[in-house]
Amino acid sequence: MNLFFYLSKENISLAQAEIETLTNKKGQLIDELFFVSTNKKNLDKKLAYTRAIYLHLLTCKKDQLITKLQSFYWQKYYKKDFALRLHHSKEFTEKQLAKYIWSSIKNPKVNLKDPTTSFELFFIEDLVVCGKLISKITEPFLSRKPHLKPAHHPSSMSPKLARAIINLTGIQKGSFVDPFCGVGGILVEAGLMGFSVLGYDIDPEMLKKAAINLKHYKIKNYKLRKKDATKIQRKIKYLATDLPYGRGTKKINKKTLYSAFIKNLKKNLSHRAVVIFPHYIDYKTIIKQSGLKLKQEFSVYTHHTLTRKIIVLEN
Repeated sequence: MNLFFYLSKENISLAQAEIETLTNKKGQLIDELFFVSTNKKNLDKKLAYTRAIYLHLLTCKKDQLITKLQSFYWQKYYKKDFALRLHHSKEFTEKQLAKYIWSSIKNPKVNLKDPTTSFELFFIEDLVVCGKLISKITEPFLSRKPHLKPAHHPSSMSPKLARAIINLTGIQKGSFVDPFCGVGGILVEAGLMGFSVLGYDIDPEMLKKAAINLKHYKIKNYKLRKKDATKIQRKIKYLATDLPYGRGTKKINKKTLYSAFIKNLKKNLSHRAVVIFPHYIDYKTIIKQSGLKLKQEFSVYTHHTLTRKIIVLEN
């Protein structure tokens, strides 16, 4: 199917990368819309930085819009009732343009509150893109913000970012690993996505908190282990982690810790890992020295003293 994704402006590059990784397809970005042909299902249950998914119906110049609306075969995509929604339009109203759809449908019915068929027009400079809404992303990320979890930690990342880095591993099924799991924020998101999860941490108090959070969100298929992440000895296919850099690691030489972990990861990684470094670490040298391949990188501003560098690695 020819689809387009209405991306969140929070981080367009990260949103695009999520889709390309999960669909294994390259697409085209036009402003905040990302176009790709895919038959992958349930993407709305996985994506973090996407607002909605649409079936792509047509694209035209703004001055061709009326002609295109009049000639398009709307009946093929109409079911039960419809509404027309406009995004970023200054020249037209929904009522003005909906009449062209109405006149081409047999026994049309308008439903402005909860339409079965939602046609939507996106105005991007001199272009107009039309799609039929397939699904909106309704995952309640805000309800799982770190401070709302029963066991929290000040350095925990947002559930939306956690979901995105899981997607960047490309995992479709199977087991997911976080070797610095802390209170389990990333594990919770992976568990809610239906994956079995394994978390390691050297701090038993963190593992206790992680267990509390996993149980709170009714994650059943999980394992937690007290283990030094630099000494893990097992093949790992999908891994994502936020390296420790907060108050609890002030007495630790972060560069030494990160280098030892990445060196050990080289021995164990069989597919893809997503590792988050603080911006002030020379992560490129650490990765180069390990022999791992840096495939992609993204920046996420956290606060005035920290920007997270999201690094996608392969063996």
